[in-house]
Amino acid sequence: MLGFSLAYNDKCGAYIDTDCFDETTEALLQELFTKKIVVFHNAKFDMAFFEYHFGFKFPRFEDTMLLHYLIDENPGGHGLKQLTLKFTPFGDYEKPMYEWIDNYRKEHGILKDQFNWGDIPFDVMKTYAAMDALATFLLYEKFIKIKQNPKLLWVYENILIPGTRFLIDTQDNGVPFDKKRLYVAQEAMQNDIDEAIAALYENEKVRRFEELNGKSFNPNSTVQLRSLLFDYLGLNPTGKKTGTGADSTDAEVLKELALQSDVPQRILDIRQKSKIKNTYLDKIIPQLDRDSRLRTGFNLHGTTSGRLSSSGKLNMQQLPRDNPTVKGCIKAAPGHKIVAMDLTTAEVYVAAILAKDEALMDVFKSGGNFHSTIAHKVFNLPCEVEEVAELYPDRRQAAKAVTFGIMYGAGPAKISEQVTKDSGKVFTKQEAAETINDYFKTFHKLRKWIDDNQKFIEHNGFIYSYYGRKRRLPNVASSDAGIRSHSIRSGLNFLVQSAASDINLLGAIDMGAYIKANNMKSRIFALVHDSILAEVPEEEIDHYCEKLLHFVQMDRGLTIPGAPVGCDFEIDEDYSMGKFTKMYGTDV
Repeated sequence: MLGFSLAYNDKCGAYIDTDCFDETTEALLQELFTKKIVVFHNAKFDMAFFEYHFGFKFPRFEDTMLLHYLIDENPGGHGLKQLTLKFTPFGDYEKPMYEWIDNYRKEHGILKDQFNWGDIPFDVMKTYAAMDALATFLLYEKFIKIKQNPKLLWVYENILIPGTRFLIDTQDNGVPFDKKRLYVAQEAMQNDIDEAIAALYENEKVRRFEELNGKSFNPNSTVQLRSLLFDYLGLNPTGKKTGTGADSTDAEVLKELALQSDVPQRILDIRQKSKIKNTYLDKIIPQLDRDSRLRTGFNLHGTTSGRLSSSGKLNMQQLPRDNPTVKGCIKAAPGHKIVAMDLTTAEVYVAAILAKDEALMDVFKSGGNFHSTIAHKVFNLPCEVEEVAELYPDRRQAAKAVTFGIMYGAGPAKISEQVTKDSGKVFTKQEAAETINDYFKTFHKLRKWIDDNQKFIEHNGFIYSYYGRKRRLPNVASSDAGIRSHSIRSGLNFLVQSAASDINLLGAIDMGAYIKANNMKSRIFALVHDSILAEVPEEEIDHYCEKLLHFVQMDRGLTIPGAPVGCDFEIDEDYSMGKFTKMYGTDV
């Protein structure tokens, strides 16, 4: 830290260089932080620095970035500079400092990423830094009015502020990686890529295509790929287009085209393995800290639903799902295990409660296989629930597709496509329409709840989640019917996804506080979608699982009596839950 700035009114700010600090200064500052409410812009970032370098504590703090997130939940647009330009009379106060930096770099021949901020003179730095504090103060005076809304106030005080403290600890815990596994996986993945490329070039049709074009085929060139697939091989385009109107060759398209030829599947294989190596393995290794952990960011303000986003050294929300390589490199230290807790069918659970649909709630109360029970009820099947999967797999698949599809506004065409794809048997649009009809006859209150909320969104352009988050949907007033219907579907999906996500986050926050209060050695290191991931000493596993289950299933108003939300626990030495060892062997 070079210094920091403070402001306590809207007239002036002060900048203190850390060279001025001594024990007296630090004691006086801590007294100030203890007695006053401290306002940050992005408290999670700043507090981590203050606590690490000086051990400062902030009993009461506010965050103008999170207050603005309550005003506008759309990602982006929460930066201090953007908000200062928009909401205060001050313009681009950073400009003189950046002009000085540009001139300094030119004079000394310094590249942008090699510039040291410590070289900026005090007289140049003080104005920019003090203005940061002053701007934050001004924004706070404006944004604090959002607290007059009791719903948003509850979200701020019970989720965002405690969530900030929880995520500081989570980020500091770091994701535990095994370096040996990373190197093994990196080499193995490169071998796989080389073999996949060799197999592609050995393909007679690809060789002929190269001869005709007089140059090597580059699978990363979309122009060459389009020419090979559609012009030379004569495959039928799927109808999906790029922004420029050309035929798409993305992963979804290649999967469909693989039904017509083996070439798209080989290209998809190369792409997927190259992405795993280049985006993950190659980038993770140099960013590991000395304790072999990778410290990346988790954000409370990165999604409209309230789900955490991830950014920084590694986006934990985008880890490859189907390939265990990267997950298998996330490995617990000796004497520890990775414990992954997943919510199960949480969004449907939330929908059942919000809709007050007793028939749907009874499915959760029955405790049997969820999708089999749904199919048994909807189609009135003449067998036991336990026999549905074996005797009526197509009916079970159809019920499952409708269950997950209705919250996203899926109609007969989408359900038909999904069931056909999942079951491998043709499921017609007519059959899908009949299934949806039967589904809503069984769960008629769910149908009414969906209709009522769609009408509310259409007429008002916003909706509140159960816990008080607000989703603003101005596009319901669009003249484009497609945009209008998408906005309504987004609002409906928000109601269930947001509440399910908050159940998970609130449970994790309480568990994090419990770990600290009881001096446990367990460390939560990530929230990925509906999962809570932790590295837990073997002697604490039972206690950790018991308490986490308690906090996640705690009655926060969205609970079916006698049937708390489902939680699946998986425990193994790594996050792939043993799949890495099956793929690469034990001799790593």
